[in-house]
Amino acid sequence: MQSDPAKYEAETPSLLWGLDPVFFAFARLYIKDIKEMKASKQVPVDDGTGVINCICWKNPREAERPLSGLDPSCSSDLAEQMKKLQEEVFQKTKLEIGDVVSVRGHIRIYREQREIQASTYYKVDDPMCEVQISRMLELPCLYREVYDKPFKIPEEAPSAPGGLNVRSSIDLLSEKVKDFLLENRIQTFYQQELETVDNLVSLASQPVSRTDTRQMDSKSEPSSKLIHSAFKEAIKVLQEKGVVFQKSNSSKDVYHVTDQDKELHNVTLGVVKADCRKSRHAEKGCHFLHILCCVRQSYSPYLSEMVMHHVLNLLERNSDIVSTMEGYYMAF
Repeated sequence: MQSDPAKYEAETPSLLWGLDPVFFAFARLYIKDIKEMKASKQVPVDDGTGVINCICWKNPREAERPLSGLDPSCSSDLAEQMKKLQEEVFQKTKLEIGDVVSVRGHIRIYREQREIQASTYYKVDDPMCEVQISRMLELPCLYREVYDKPFKIPEEAPSAPGGLNVRSSIDLLSEKVKDFLLENRIQTFYQQELETVDNLVSLASQPVSRTDTRQMDSKSEPSSKLIHSAFKEAIKVLQEKGVVFQKSNSSKDVYHVTDQDKELHNVTLGVVKADCRKSRHAEKGCHFLHILCCVRQSYSPYLSEMVMHHVLNLLERNSDIVSTMEGYYMAF
């Protein structure tokens, strides 16, 4: 979050986005509104340049393969049902020009063009246009009852920077720490080193002044301890997101920045490349849990799933690997 909050007063602060229930739902919008939607200026945007995510990876001969793996003792009825199911799945995923398709996904920018990156899709059998008419009747109601109504911040929620509570301050500090690490391309750091950065310390000291008055009496902890605690909590948030990690379970060990750890990137890429050469992984790639297990064995047993997800996403953005289906990855 590098922007000045005062510069974007028209926007709801990003720390409060989670209070809007629409934030957690798939919105059904007109294409015109999707194209005209304004992007937020409060968070950085990755345009995904150089990476094209396909909605489907499919072998055209897959539908022609005979059924295998069935117990010879199974009845012919079961075999026939399996064959019909396979044919139905093939027909549902075989798309042609003019087909009506239901797509669910998220909006992203690719080469300065807005597009929807599909997460799920299926062909709609709608010869009488009943599904399309139903959607046309549903959308005006959604706009009238939900989308056209301005979001109001709950009264108990903070409405100004000076009213942020300690939790929100920690989230803001974690974002600033993340920006500092990435902008300066820091590979490893100790918490004490962050506590020497003036602008971060200034932000970390704000929760001290925003807590209740009992922290201001003589029996309260010194400000330095509260600042140290704020940094500890902020780093913990970044660990949970997979942005930073430690190679051991000691809290005093050095922190590694996931984006800058080339050794971890190379180990992960090596695992995917090596296993994709094996026959059992050649068709659909390596599963996420298999990759995580191998990397833990060769790099660090304390590596979290979030860090592994972060690394795989980074390798995919760099076009080193590609996700063939949910949870499976293949190297180029």
